[in-house]
Amino acid sequence: MEKENTKKAAKLPEGVTEADIKAFKEKHGQNKVMLASLPLDDDGDEYFDVIITVPTRKVISEFEKWVDKNPDKAKEIMVNACLLTGKERVKADDGLFLGAFDAISKVMPVRTAIIKNL
Repeated sequence: MEKENTKKAAKLPEGVTEADIKAFKEKHGQNKVMLASLPLDDDGDEYFDVIITVPTRKVISEFEKWVDKNPDKAKEIMVNACLLTGKERVKADDGLFLGAFDAISKVMPVRTAIIKNL
């Protein structure tokens, strides 16, 4: 039985246009701009949609420089660099902020190597 392609287009966050998405993709890369739905409550009944981008090597380097010394500053670096919409609201709410950091860390380009004995 063949699986049907039921992929739907993502609904854009409030105030974001297709032109905005096109500009984000031109600046950050075609496959590096994504929609993230951040839970507004602990039950996950409501979500706040934002646009994020995959962190660059430079952003990851800055994050890693601070992660042991000052974890809050490290998270701020990642969110400031990779959160493209809704930044004011996200930074004003601890739950949204940590949700945004979680979303960004999940799209960090880390590949797992396969190790073999010789």
